Amino acid sequence: MHARAALLTALGAAGLACVDRGAAVHFGDLRIAHAAIPAPPAPDQASAFLVIDNGSATPVALVEVRSPDADSVRLHEMAHGRMHAVLRIEVPARGRLLLAPGGYHLMLGGLRRHLAVGDTVALDLRFEPGGTVTVRAPVRTYTDAVSGLPAR
Repeated sequence: MHARAALLTALGAAGLACVDRGAAVHFGDLRIAHAAIPAPPAPDQASAFLVIDNGSATPVALVEVRSPDADSVRLHEMAHGRMHAVLRIEVPARGRLLLAPGGYHLMLGGLRRHLAVGDTVALDLRFEPGGTVTVRAPVRTYTDAVSGLPAR
């Protein structure tokens, strides 16, 4: 267990876990894919979607996300018709976490630039245990951003 956490942390610290343009990235036993940001209708906030697969026999948790393009990135959940912030999102052992409309997702606040279709936004995902991995989420039309996500 400690060896796996050390490896994930070392990869993140070395900047080796970074993939461009929404492509899948492998980070230890994690696979992060389908990252996308729908072109935001408001100039100061946007949502982000992605899929995290955990191939390990141990659960991990997404505990923080940062982006150089936003003042804040919050983990959100849609429940009972209302959106609210959460502190962590578990990725089950040998399971999948889907961040998509109507469930868990990311909310970027205080955008530092106008995001348009074709742009790319870096998202630094921090996991416990593990470390941090950077993925690049392309800005797409809403239809294109959600069409690449697997069904619930």
